[in-house]
Amino acid sequence: MRVQSLTVDVVIKNGLLVLPSGLTEASIVVDEGKIIGIVKSGEPKADRVINASGKVVLPGMIDMHVHLRDPGFPERENFESGTRAAAAGGVTTVIDMPNTVPATVTVKAFEEKKKIADRKSLVDFGFIAGAGEIPEKDIIALADVGATAFKSFLIARFKELAASDYTLLRHMRTLSELDRPLLVHAENSNLVDSYMEEAIASGRTDPMAHCDFRPPIAETEAVMRCLMLAEEAGAHLHICHMSAGGSVDLLEWAQNGGQMVTGETSTNYLLFTEDVMKERGPYAKVDPPLRKKDDQLRLWEGLNDGIIDVLASDHAPYTKEEKERGWDNIYDAPSGGVVIETTLPLMLDAVNRDMIDIERLVEVFSTNPAVMNGLYPRKGDLMLDADADIVVVDMDKPFHIKGENLQTIQKITPYEDMKGKGMPVMTLVRGEVIYEDGQVIGRPGYGAFQRPL
Repeated sequence: MRVQSLTVDVVIKNGLLVLPSGLTEASIVVDEGKIIGIVKSGEPKADRVINASGKVVLPGMIDMHVHLRDPGFPERENFESGTRAAAAGGVTTVIDMPNTVPATVTVKAFEEKKKIADRKSLVDFGFIAGAGEIPEKDIIALADVGATAFKSFLIARFKELAASDYTLLRHMRTLSELDRPLLVHAENSNLVDSYMEEAIASGRTDPMAHCDFRPPIAETEAVMRCLMLAEEAGAHLHICHMSAGGSVDLLEWAQNGGQMVTGETSTNYLLFTEDVMKERGPYAKVDPPLRKKDDQLRLWEGLNDGIIDVLASDHAPYTKEEKERGWDNIYDAPSGGVVIETTLPLMLDAVNRDMIDIERLVEVFSTNPAVMNGLYPRKGDLMLDADADIVVVDMDKPFHIKGENLQTIQKITPYEDMKGKGMPVMTLVRGEVIYEDGQVIGRPGYGAFQRPL
């Protein structure tokens, strides 16, 4: 607080705050980028007073699974366009995945990506480094320069990032000592590749073939294998984009056995089932694929019961031309879609429909990602001395998703024409308003690199 003038930068008044202690009607006092007070009366004078009456005030969302395509494919997305979308979607920190070009598997690639994000990003950012088959010394070096976590793929198409079981185990042991989690894309590569060959040989290249010939066992077997390796290594294992009910069962079993294992899912799997492929085709193509209703119900159960710890968008844009190829042959279309801007609104709508409560939403989309990436308590909750990363949401504001209105480069979305209620109306990053009343007003280069505390 500036003692000379007794005036602070921002006061957000009269909102319903989602605090670690629960829902509270109070005001937040912000100065020099930090939360310096949470009060029910007696707010100090401020340069700006924001009336949040009738609104809910959340900590900024932390999306720990984004592919902003920069460097390598900035025409698909980049740190400026992707973080503009993040700002509009109430996301104040993004954690970018390593499968860029070059892949983030060396300190040089890490620093080059950081220079790009320093120049372009509107919101704060961190990086997950690639593990794959890289030497142990590079794992240690990447941790030293600030990688929040590491990721390995069990699917071989990412040559720099795919890891054998032997290397997975070795890296898990190293990361256990470094106190960094290992994230995995858990699918059995042999099963996926062989089923795909079978589908093509049988003439099945329609959109539903992606689901029919990529069965849940490919995921659950890989999850089980990783759980066994992680237990041997004493490592923190994190399962990305969980889609199968059986994977939730395995995660619960491992957690009950005392393992440090966490899981993540997205709105792709919570809101869509495989039937959506018939209508939306390649635009709904994701890896792992969409599953059946029973899998979806188990995901919701796991999310609400504390088994699944993280909600993340898995924002992975491609061009319309790339996606359109999938109508003739689903295997010609890449997997992934434009999701970052719509994740919070869709989940606020789920809150309104009593599918999840607002406190749990904050846990899985802000607090837990902050803890997992070593950013807590600087980020992840509304509390004293935390960064003033704040989202004001109107739970009654309707939305109608139209790709043409999105902030991303790619004006295509798997959620085209979906409607609901619940929208962010203001986003602040370290006390600076970057999104207000439907307009992104933040500036590229404001976002700051975040390394584990």
